[in-house]
Amino acid sequence: MPEPVPMQIANAYRRMATDAKYRPAAPSDGLGHIVADEDELDLDEEATSYAAKWMAEEDTAEFHVGVCNYVTRPATVFAIEAARSMCATADEGARDLLRMALAELDALLD
Repeated sequence: MPEPVPMQIANAYRRMATDAKYRPAAPSDGLGHIVADEDELDLDEEATSYAAKWMAEEDTAEFHVGVCNYVTRPATVFAIEAARSMCATADEGARDLLRMALAELDALLD
């Protein structure tokens, strides 16, 4: 049996925190820098909060992503269109778009 949606989202958050060191629900300065000490953070609380926020956005079918950085705009376009493709169950096209986004970022970061 598939896991409930809130748990699926919270587990995805935990993976972002662990694998990518990305914790968007942690206290931050608004620019992605966590402003609390590691021992003050509660990953489970963040994951639960993130899941609730995600589900609220999903219910409205509107997700806020922010303003593009000029140099990464092409990668952002590819990644967002990949997300739209996944929502439309066009997963193979999404994979291609994500590869394009990754190639753009690799070219900038290497």
